Formats: sequence, C-alpha cells, structure tokens
Amino acid sequence: MRARAAAAVLALAALPAAALDEAQWPPPANVEARMRELQHAIIAPDATPAQREAARAELAAMLKSPAGRARGRTPDEKPVQTAPRAAIDPFPSTVSPVNVAPTPAPPPAGGIAHVEVTIPPRPIVVPQTGAVLVPSDRIAIDPRTGRVMQETPAGYVDPATGRLIPR
Repeated sequence: MRARAAAAVLALAALPAAALDEAQWPPPANVEARMRELQHAIIAPDATPAQREAARAELAAMLKSPAGRARGRTPDEKPVQTAPRAAIDPFPSTVSPVNVAPTPAPPPAGGIAHVEVTIPPRPIVVPQTGAVLVPSDRIAIDPRTGRVMQETPAGYVDPATGRLIPR
C-alpha cells in the first residue's frame, strides 16, 4: 500500500515536468541568423520606429520558450500602443469667460432719490483709562486727561508716556 502511494506521488511530481516544453538552446543556425538580422534592424539608424517595433516584437517571440509563445504577452512586456490623447478632456469652447471685474451700477438719473451707505469710523478707546479719543486733523484728544495724542499709521501715540493706542 505504501509502495502504491509513493508511486502515485512520484507520478504526480513528474507530471508538471513533462508538461513543460524544453527550450532549444543554442538555437539552430537559421534562427540565430534571423535573430542577428532583427538586432541589426533595431539599431539601424535609417529604420523607422514602426520597423524597429516590429523587429522587437518578432525577436521577443523568438526568445520565448514554446510554452511562452502560446501564452502570449506577459504583464511586464510593452503593451500595444494606442493613439495618444490628452491627459484631461479639453475645455469646451462654448463657455464664455467670466468677467473678472464686475461692472459698476450706473448712477441714478437726476432728480431720483437714492441712499448712500456710509460706515462711521470705529471709536478709538484708550486701554488705560477707557476714554474714547476725539480725533481731529492729525491729533486726537483724550477727554479725561486732556492730553494730545500724535497720529501714526497704526494709531495714536501718547507723547508723555510713549504708549501706542492702536486703531
């Protein structure tokens, strides 16, 4: 019984080896000559890209084993070229461009009442005293202390203390 099981295992192990076709290497002289012709066609400076690609494909088929020829292209082989296309779909030409700057509203006709919105300036508060400064041309006056504040781009400076009061 053990001998029969061992024979079955040996027969199953030999089955894949029998299925593989043996590659003949080195190839016959006529096949080797054709391979050299194809190699020269690939490196020829006057060959067109189509001729080079056809020579590469024929040479790759010759280098494969008989089992590999029957199987076809492998994933690492160069795929068949398709027509080139854009990476993204082109922008449709029927769309009109957006206006960057909005057109201003036309002025009202003469004699028609209209409303203009104005934003009052934000009051400037002195953090130390809590008083609201009264701005003038280039100065502001603190109503609690009567000090005159000098205007700067960032706010007002109290000349006595050197403190900045931000806008």
